[in-house]
Formats: sequence, C-alpha cells, structure tokens
Amino acid sequence: MTDIAGAAPREAPEEPAPRSARRRRHTIGWTVGIVGFAIVVILGLVLGSQLGKDPTIIKSPLVGKPAPSFDLPLLDGGGRSVRSADLGGQIVVVNFWASWCVPCRQEAPDLEAFARRWSGRGVELVGIIYNDTDRNARAFRDEFRLTYPQVKDPGARAALDYGVFGVPETYVIDERGVVMAKILGRMGRGYLDDVIRKVSDGETLFRQPGDVQPGPGQ
Repeated sequence: MTDIAGAAPREAPEEPAPRSARRRRHTIGWTVGIVGFAIVVILGLVLGSQLGKDPTIIKSPLVGKPAPSFDLPLLDGGGRSVRSADLGGQIVVVNFWASWCVPCRQEAPDLEAFARRWSGRGVELVGIIYNDTDRNARAFRDEFRLTYPQVKDPGARAALDYGVFGVPETYVIDERGVVMAKILGRMGRGYLDDVIRKVSDGETLFRQPGDVQPGPGQ
C-alpha cells in the first residue's frame, strides 16, 4: 500500500545504544558512587579519631600577637558592655560558646567553678555567645548558674576577628594583651587551671583537646 499523499514520512526508530556503551555508563555510575561513599567514610574516620584525644600543642596565627579588641553588650542588655580595654593588667580568658553546643554544656560547670576559683586573683573569664538567640543563651546561663560575664556578638564580629570555626573555643590573653593560648574543644576540670599557670610562667600554647562542634551550616 502506498503512503497517503502529503503525509509526513515515518521516522525510522532509534537504534538502541550498543550494549557495551550501556555497560560503560553503568560502570562509571557505580564507580562515582563508590568513590563518593569512600570519601565520606574516610572523612568520618579522620574526624572521629580526633575526638577525645589528648591535647596537642601546635601553632596558631593569633598566639604571640595582640588579642583582637572588643566592646560587646552584656546578655542582659541595659546599655552595659564589656570592653577588652577595661580588662588590661590581668589574664583574660575568652570562651566562645552556644546553647546548642553539646561540648559547651559539658564544660559549663567546670568553667563556672574555674571562674569562682580565680575570682580576685587577676584572672577574668568572659563568655562570648556564638551564633545563638538571646532567649536560648539566657536559658543556658540560668541552667548552669553562670556568674561570669556573658556578652553578645552582633554580626559575629568578634568571632571573625578571633577566627572562630566552631565552639567551644577558648583564648587566654596575658596581662600585656597578647594571646598566649588557644584551646579548641571541651575542657575538663583543672585543664584551664594548668594552662593559666603555664601562661603565668610566660609559655605560649595552642591546645586542641577535640570535641569541637562547628556552627550550624558549617
């Protein structure tokens, strides 16, 4: 039978891709998936191996240099603030924390005990709230009955100046205003006391205990 006049000619059906090409695409897909999974597993093992390890002294860009200055409002407001310029002449411990940070919750009681032990002895502890809400920060402070100053960090300016990646992070500044130690991660009872004694003797340290919790989205 002949085609009807004016009708469009039928298109020839597409030939299926050669079996070898299909097999090759399938193999590449599996390879990419396996490699991606292996990378995730390796990263997990590397990061996990750092948790809970003993402190390691390594270099930090801030250690040995003047500490970034700050003028930050107190958590309770009222127009009051904490200025680093007013803390000169004593050792200052700056602790970046957040209520959503599990290691921060673990070290909070020890930090409060530390603040009480060193009160009036030339050591000032200041908590800087990192990427958190005022409401949650107040609830955290009240839960652990923290008595040392807690300040907000609008725009995360202080966190940027100090190069904070995750919390908790703690910086020890000597009487001259020079950063002498940077501590990453949760500190157990007595740990910070030991750092203070070494800083008092003029040692510069960079400590990394582990248990650092990155901020949301990092």
